Parts: sequence; structure tokens; C-alpha cells
Amino acid sequence: MLRLIEGAGVLLLLSVFFAYMLAPALPPIRRRVRIGRRQRPISDAAAICLLYLVIFVPVAGLWKMSAPAVKHWIAVTAPATVDRLFAGGTIGPLEQALAPVPGALRATLTQTTTRVAASIEHSTRATLAELITAARYAGWLTVTPLVAFLLLTGAPAFQRSTLRVLPHGHLQWRFEEYLRDVNSALAGYVRAQAAAGVIVAAACVLGFTVLGIPSAISLGVLAGILELVPAIGPLAVLLIATAQGDRVVAIVLFLAVLRIVQDYVVYPRLIRHGMHLSTLAVIVTVWTGAVVAGAAGVIIAIPVAGFVSVSIRHWREYREIEQLLDAATQVTTPAVVAPEVCEAGDPAGQ
Repeated sequence: MLRLIEGAGVLLLLSVFFAYMLAPALPPIRRRVRIGRRQRPISDAAAICLLYLVIFVPVAGLWKMSAPAVKHWIAVTAPATVDRLFAGGTIGPLEQALAPVPGALRATLTQTTTRVAASIEHSTRATLAELITAARYAGWLTVTPLVAFLLLTGAPAFQRSTLRVLPHGHLQWRFEEYLRDVNSALAGYVRAQAAAGVIVAAACVLGFTVLGIPSAISLGVLAGILELVPAIGPLAVLLIATAQGDRVVAIVLFLAVLRIVQDYVVYPRLIRHGMHLSTLAVIVTVWTGAVVAGAAGVIIAIPVAGFVSVSIRHWREYREIEQLLDAATQVTTPAVVAPEVCEAGDPAGQ
């Protein structure tokens, strides 16, 4: 059941991401493509269908040609590359490098490095297992364009109908602001992911060129595209690069430094600018998602955190405004004073 929820969440997030990527292209298409004697612009649905034709016809042809190679890489090449990366014989060169270090410190450093290497190997193999498992359900990615189509064509009508149901006044205005802020947060996430992909692509093209890896430019561009898939994407880049290059240690060190800088310096700043989450909140959220749900948790952690943050902020503002309205009502409402009842014989009642 948990796997089903994770898969549905990932598909929904990919659909939202795809919809936000397509949305800026719809107005220019509607302006340029007109039909009829009056030259009316085409509908949003027709514009989306044109975009899908332009995008998916070449993609389908490319996938038909490359599908066997991709399946072979996932099933055979990637596991073999991981085995080659973490094959025995790494402790000997490490002990030679630490030979000048005093005995007790050398033993501590060797033990620590061995534990870190074992932890990295465990994480890499676990992520590879998730990649192989996810590849079995790759056909479900065809749902993404359909959901994105529904989001682009049906979201405005859904918002209008929902606002009509709510009572006029403060509550309707608050819900409209809430939807606008959720939209802004998701758009900020999409911009941050796109910017992260561009940064990683530029860094990988430069680094792979310096390291002398074949097809450095195409591999760097692929790294930028795979950056859109956290955890699984960087692992795929690592395996492809080490399989093509002879300087395995240099490639691993370069990608490790790139991941540290990207994950703990660059990416949190991009998310903070786009979604108004602090650097510490971004790091903790990503780690929490990884612990709870693995690669799928890493993918959906930041959008869920942004949605929860916006929801909590609007709930607090709503409660504060309700309290102010209640206080203002109590101040403006005159107090009702009960008339005095005079007892018999009281001069005031005479």
C-alpha cells in the first residue's frame, strides 16, 4: 500500500512538473496558430495536443531505437559497474597513503574510511535496486502527459467552481490567496529544479572534459536532465561516467564534490529563493524523505514541504483574522442592560 501511495505521488509530481514546463508555451502557440475565417486562436486543449505531437513523436522514435540498449544497461551494465567500483583491493592503497601517519591515528583513519566506504556502497546498491525496480514500472510514465493535460485544461474551471461554492467575503478571498500561493510554491520548485539541472549540466560538461571522458558534452547534458530525478539520476550519471572513463577515482571524487556542493550549498539556495524554505529546512526535508521512502521520498519531499508550509501559514493567518473579527464584533455590539425591577414600597417605583 505504501509503495502504491509513493508511486502515485511521484506520478502526480511529475505531471505537475510537466504541466508547469508546458504552461509558458501555450500563449505563444495560441497567438500564432489561428483557425477559421475570423482567425480565432485555438483552444488550450488544441495547443497542448500540438505540443505533444512536437515532443512525443521524436521521443517515441528515439526510444524505439535505444530501448534495448537502455534495458541492457539497467539490467547488466549498471550492476557490473557497481561491482567494479566496490571491488576489493581499496584498503591496500589507502594504507600505503597513510603510512607516514602515526600508528594509532592511522588505524583510526583506516577504520573510519572503511566504514564510510561501506556506507556509500550500501546506499549505492540500495539506490540501484530501486532504479531496477522502478524500470519495471516505466510504462506508467505514459500517465504523466494525460494528467498534465487535465491539469492544464481543467485547473482554471476547478478554481472558479470551488470559489463559487464558498461564501462571499473573507473566506473566499482567503482560499483564492491560498491557491495562488500554492501555485507560486510549485512554480518556484519547478524553476529551482530546472536551474539545478542547468548548473549540474554545465559543471559536468566542464569536469568531464577536463578528465578526458569520451562524449563529455553529451554526458554532461544527460547529467543535467537526470538531475530532475533526485537520487536515481546522480547514481546513473556516476555509473555511466565510470563505465566510459579510465580515471575512476578522479571521476568519483569529482562527482562526490559536485554532489556535496550541489546538495548542501546550491540546491538549498535555489529552493529558498523559489519556495521560501530555509537551507536547514531543505536539507532536513530531503533527508527525512530519503529515510522514510527512499528515492521516491527524496523526489516528493520538497513539494510536500512547500505545500505544508503554505497551508500552515494560511491557517495561522485565517485564525488571526477570525480572532480580530470576533474582537471587533464584541467591541461594536452594544451591551444589553437588563431593566431594574423595583420592589413594592421602593420610592424609585412610585
